[in-house]
Amino acid sequence: MSSTAALSCVLCDGAGETETQMFLHCGVAWNIWEELLVWLQGSFIMPPNLFIHWACWVGLDAKKKVKRGLRLIWHTTLWVIWKASNDCIFNQGVIRGAELSEGIKVLSWRWSLTRLKIPTCLYYEWVWNPSDCLSW
Repeated sequence: MSSTAALSCVLCDGAGETETQMFLHCGVAWNIWEELLVWLQGSFIMPPNLFIHWACWVGLDAKKKVKRGLRLIWHTTLWVIWKASNDCIFNQGVIRGAELSEGIKVLSWRWSLTRLKIPTCLYYEWVWNPSDCLSW
């Protein structure tokens, strides 16, 4: 047995620290994705890997502008989960899923304003319905 197989997930203390475990199937990550799906008014069954998850995520909307925004939110989510994991490892940080979800909303809103070149969308509008902001 390899030494990496013995590692547990730093976010949820679950079995095996793989990219699929950490970003999708970890209890913390799972809850974050569920909260984001509710926020975006979408749904799908959690797929077995990141490639299929990406396809499902981007497929939540048919509009090209919204798809760009969904891709940005997906990348933001991975970034926030990655940073939370590193915070646990290097700074003995404590994970609070609700704070991570809110952090994803804030960061994705900030990134959308600069990277997607959408008209100004206020944060409360983004939290209320990001698809409307992305459709402009």
